[in-house]
Amino acid sequence: MAQTPPASPDPDDADVLDGHEVRPVDAQRVVAWLRSNKQRHFVGGDGQIGGIWSGCLFTFGIAGQGRVLQVRGQLNRVVSIDRREELIALVNARHARTAWPKCSLVVLDDGSMRVVAEHSTFIGHGLSERQLDRAVRVGLAAALGFFAEINARYPDPLSLPPESLS
Repeated sequence: MAQTPPASPDPDDADVLDGHEVRPVDAQRVVAWLRSNKQRHFVGGDGQIGGIWSGCLFTFGIAGQGRVLQVRGQLNRVVSIDRREELIALVNARHARTAWPKCSLVVLDDGSMRVVAEHSTFIGHGLSERQLDRAVRVGLAAALGFFAEINARYPDPLSLPPESLS
């Protein structure tokens, strides 16, 4: 007697998948990952997904005509334009050691700068749950590692006792 094959899991039900099935990645799937991992996040009126990790703003976006997941973080400190050359050297040294995250400086209209770090993952063929988990976690951890490096090199004066500033 022939056996009936088991029913295929619902492709929209991540709970029944074993983590290996590749599915398309979209904003709803990123939000579902954040929720299932109990990560505080927001979805803006324009659909932008973001959150705060270690005091730094992160956004999650689908770019490249739906083929790239970008995890982009912004250091929670404003940097003086006078430190531009120092920070470019730090970014270049980081890139010489590792290819990711992609780090850069953004000059604002007032002449100050922000430090940003971005990790991109190709999603053109979709990702499994495990691949999505890794992409988001690596994006967050890589950016936070770079930000920690900056904070160690340039400590926040308000975090130091007054006597250590003289």
